[in-house]
Amino acid sequence: MNARLCLLALFGFASAAQAQVPANGSFETGDLTSWTTGGYTRVGAIRASNITPTTSLVIPDGTWAAAISTGPGERATGTTGGVDFDGLGGVNDYDLSYLQSVFTLPANSNYVAFNWGFASGEQNEPDQYDDVMDVTVNGTRIMTRSSCKLNGSSYSPFPNANCQSATVVDHTVNNTATANLRTINLRFGSPVFQRICLPLPAGLVTGSNVTLRFNVADQNDHQVDSTLFIDDVEIKSSCNEVGTIVQLTTTTGRNVEVKGGGFLFRQASARALATDATGKTVAFITSADHGSNANLLDQIYIWNGTSFSRASWTGTQMASGGQIQNLALSPLQDSTLLGRYIVFAAKLSETDNYEIYYYDRSTSALATITTTSGCDNTDPTVDGDGGVIAWVSNCNALTSAGSLRRIVVRNMATSANTIVPGPAMCAANREARGVRLTKNANGRYLVFESDCQPVASGNTDLNYEIFRYDRNGAATAAASYLQITSTTTNASAAQITQNSFAVLDGSSDGRYTYFISNGNLTPSGSIFNADYSFEIFRYDANAALASRTVQRTNGSDSDYIGVDTGVDGATDYAFERFERNTFNTSVGRRRIPTTGTDSENLLASASFVFGARIGLDGVVPVVNFLSPENFLGTNADGNTEVWQGRVQ
Repeated sequence: MNARLCLLALFGFASAAQAQVPANGSFETGDLTSWTTGGYTRVGAIRASNITPTTSLVIPDGTWAAAISTGPGERATGTTGGVDFDGLGGVNDYDLSYLQSVFTLPANSNYVAFNWGFASGEQNEPDQYDDVMDVTVNGTRIMTRSSCKLNGSSYSPFPNANCQSATVVDHTVNNTATANLRTINLRFGSPVFQRICLPLPAGLVTGSNVTLRFNVADQNDHQVDSTLFIDDVEIKSSCNEVGTIVQLTTTTGRNVEVKGGGFLFRQASARALATDATGKTVAFITSADHGSNANLLDQIYIWNGTSFSRASWTGTQMASGGQIQNLALSPLQDSTLLGRYIVFAAKLSETDNYEIYYYDRSTSALATITTTSGCDNTDPTVDGDGGVIAWVSNCNALTSAGSLRRIVVRNMATSANTIVPGPAMCAANREARGVRLTKNANGRYLVFESDCQPVASGNTDLNYEIFRYDRNGAATAAASYLQITSTTTNASAAQITQNSFAVLDGSSDGRYTYFISNGNLTPSGSIFNADYSFEIFRYDANAALASRTVQRTNGSDSDYIGVDTGVDGATDYAFERFERNTFNTSVGRRRIPTTGTDSENLLASASFVFGARIGLDGVVPVVNFLSPENFLGTNADGNTEVWQGRVQ
């Protein structure tokens, strides 16, 4: 067994040996063993089959969670049981129930993490009916939320939780559930769980008894049910989380001799990556030495699932001060080689500008695609078999648009360039950016962001929108473009809707486009963006017009900052997420079910985790990403390394 496997085995053993605190934090006993209840005790363990319909609730960890509710219906009448829960004065908060655990605080305990969702029937009720919840540690409040309101109001001083469906669906806890929860009404459906990690209050002493409590209360009435769901409650030393991952690269910096004499310490660091359709072939930019890079200059290396190789060619080479900006890898198999073609943007010396290069891994041939000066060509993309490439350029010699950015699309068989959008479609000072080609070998479709007007009567406010271009049509014809988003502001002149990070799957008809937006694009959908956070959306070009755009994520404590999908965009996608409470970033895989909400596999969460790219190895999703974190005890020097997670 090699050293890395020994470390993995050691860490796996340590994780298995250390009991979770609090006990039964995932409620997989099917009951509330090790927990106690209070108030009106409308509390119990719950699973998906306890709710009608049984597809309503998606539990993130195992098959059980806990529910704490103000219902069903009235637990008391009049002012009976009233408390001042929110601190606004008056005893107008009713039907309080709680769930708590008392445990001995382990050493190095700094945080509590848990999955949660607050399903309130008060979404469409008057503002003052604003049901509330909180989390306390030894009586100190560490988290609060109140009912989401369809009109955006918040009567209590607590921030709103996420809304559920925009319309009444009246899901119900059925008679298979524990008696304390039966007939609870989920007026707008079950919540989408999200994970939160919170610091414990100062002054807690190792070995002391600690009381962790989850409370809910009905504000200003007794009638309408609100229910807090929690799962996977865990006391932690840090908010870092690690799934099933391995570290692919192990690098170190070194002193290198520089021109003119002397030595300079150069850090080794990976910076961008791309994967083939399986996720097993990974091309990445790094200044590390994985072979033949003694001076630690920017290079492209390829991991083929078993070993590294450097993208090497004869002729012009990278010089000191040169830099590779970004790269893309053709995802499909060409001959016997997956990911045969690499297209990248690089300046080969300190004084060069960024040009586009096309590398054939099979023949080690490098083609220089652009030769420009005083401008840059960046952010390349490639279709499934390398037959079509595209990039962003501000070079007038290519685009005839001065220094404004346009998309250049090249047919590699004919060397013909097409400029997108067409010249008459962009008013003064308008641009295009963020291009991604289809993962299909036909190279027919690409998506991009632009504040131009390629669609007739579209984008009149000149906001940056997501467009899809069909190469079977002329770049100057409006009929060749599909406008995927149509946004202005988030009901506030101070907050412009931002649409970005669009990516196409590999369907032959350009069916699925994933992207990120902070707009409320589906206000009548089963999930909608009431708090205008940055969420992941999917556009299905084959669906009925009114249902083409669907919001896939719903996080009130986070913003999504990256998304990727594979050749088949129907089910799996990778995400990058910024956690507002901890300032961590997270990566993982999410899956779209036939019905219900998307499930999630979190692979890593820490201060710096980024660049998630997804493939499918048979039926196993594979997510590759970058991070300088020491997740497995194998990256103590903090170099940015390539990591891989397999979702079994």
